[in-house]
Amino acid sequence: MTRTEIQEFKRFLHVRNIYMMFSQNYRQNHLSVNPPTLEAYLEKARAESVIPQAFIYPKSIYGRDFWLAIHEEWNERLSQQRASQTETDQLESLGLEIIDVKSKSSCLGLPKNTCSLSLRGGKRLTLNVEHSKMVAKKLSTHMLLTRSRQTTDVVLMFNRVRGIEVKFKSGTSGLQFNNAELANHLIELLNLDPEQEYFQLGIELLTETKDYLLFMIKNKEID
Repeated sequence: MTRTEIQEFKRFLHVRNIYMMFSQNYRQNHLSVNPPTLEAYLEKARAESVIPQAFIYPKSIYGRDFWLAIHEEWNERLSQQRASQTETDQLESLGLEIIDVKSKSSCLGLPKNTCSLSLRGGKRLTLNVEHSKMVAKKLSTHMLLTRSRQTTDVVLMFNRVRGIEVKFKSGTSGLQFNNAELANHLIELLNLDPEQEYFQLGIELLTETKDYLLFMIKNKEID
């Protein structure tokens, strides 16, 4: 990896709050063909495979499925950065600079890694477009509201067996659940103000398998 790629990779891990976890896993379980130190490994590794070729996956909730999901997220970010750099290089070669004209926010859906809970005219949970597409691709038909016994984190489990029925409606920007009981549970579990009409909450992919998706809803509102 180049020095810039190493810096971006470390920044990515810090933003996801998993840098220490990655470092510890490498120190304790790095592949035998890899150098003993993480820094030496990052210098020889290819950016596209830096995660799956780093260490033996632990046998825990933060095991193979977790790290492969992180690997996909990192590669998506890497591709975006490379595409952006290519575009920048092209503009520079043409002697052009960008005059940034921002799109109206009303034309955009929910930001990445957010979901919304609306109490206006009913009670509705809405996923962002990215996560809605993941649910559709997995062919999930039901959603369960769960909570971790260890951390008390609130987790949505999309599966094909039990829970609230998943229904995709045309004309909507994301998967929606119009369910008062679900909304009431979320208000209680996330300690939300029931007098407030709209919440934009953090949500992130926790685990993906061939049978289900787990999304953790963060216990705080996005500013």
